[in-house]
Amino acid sequence: MSSRSAKSLVLGVFIWAVSLSYGFSDWNIYRHKVLTHPGGWKMYLTGGIDAPWQYRIGPWIVAAWTNRWFHWKPYDTLTLIDVLCLAFAMWIMLRALRRSERYRALSSPMRWLPLAAALCLVEYYIAWGHWYQTSVTIPSILFVAVSMALVDGKTVRNRPLATLLLIGLAVVQGFVRADVAVVMHAGFFLAVVFDRKAHPPLGRLWQALTSLAAAGLAGCVQLYLMFVKFPHAPYAQGGVFRLLTNLHPGMWLTMLLALFPYWLLLGAMAGKRYRAHGPETMLLTASLLYLAVWATVGLIDEVRIFLPFAFALIPATVLAFTGNLAQNQESGPAKANY
Repeated sequence: MSSRSAKSLVLGVFIWAVSLSYGFSDWNIYRHKVLTHPGGWKMYLTGGIDAPWQYRIGPWIVAAWTNRWFHWKPYDTLTLIDVLCLAFAMWIMLRALRRSERYRALSSPMRWLPLAAALCLVEYYIAWGHWYQTSVTIPSILFVAVSMALVDGKTVRNRPLATLLLIGLAVVQGFVRADVAVVMHAGFFLAVVFDRKAHPPLGRLWQALTSLAAAGLAGCVQLYLMFVKFPHAPYAQGGVFRLLTNLHPGMWLTMLLALFPYWLLLGAMAGKRYRAHGPETMLLTASLLYLAVWATVGLIDEVRIFLPFAFALIPATVLAFTGNLAQNQESGPAKANY
């Protein structure tokens, strides 16, 4: 077995081990919720749930379908969705890391370091996924990961097909958690329109129009759910805007701890120790925009809300602190000879 095949096999084992272990905890949480209120899960589709939860019906549509046709329990379906989404998202993230120029510049033995660091960050982040755990967190992580794979221009080289897939995914995400799709593509749009040096793989104009359409359609799905499908869904106690609640020190401490790797990445960029390129710049712009939206209309101690962006930025976070290893490798022999 070649070294490359052995590495892929080991990574595959880690991917499924992490995904299945997360799913085991998921199953217990979902099962407890469903057994506590046996018919309550159907209210996600018929109405009666407080907003904004009422509008996040995507996973429950799948659960209702499998319950009807295969008589699966809702908690089994939701667990399966999370396991598959997390496994696929991890595979995409590690694939993006292994394709990066900084990673390829490392020697074969040194490449294990960023891979190990990436897996550690996965475990760190998803540990917070069960902090106020919901059924839309892991599918949203997959949505951002797949979207990044499409905008990099390498996964799907046919530009019209990549555009259709990006827009289609945004529409589907509108039924899962529309704000992720709207803000992500709004960030992409701002990044390519206002940065004249940006050269996205799909092209500036093409990417801008694609993101504009994707954000608009995902927003239309949200509006349909709010004003047509569930027009009478009341907002939970606290209302829409949570900025004042988020000023409490305890809220900030939770967010600062949970997103510690993300803050390190921003610090590395501010100190010019790392420079983002192409799709990374677009994603970072989207993450900062989402951070502002989250602090305004969400509770910042519910850090699972930000995980789709933090997870997709794992390759950049890892490379920000291991990317200079290639330079050290080159300078090492020279210093020794001197």
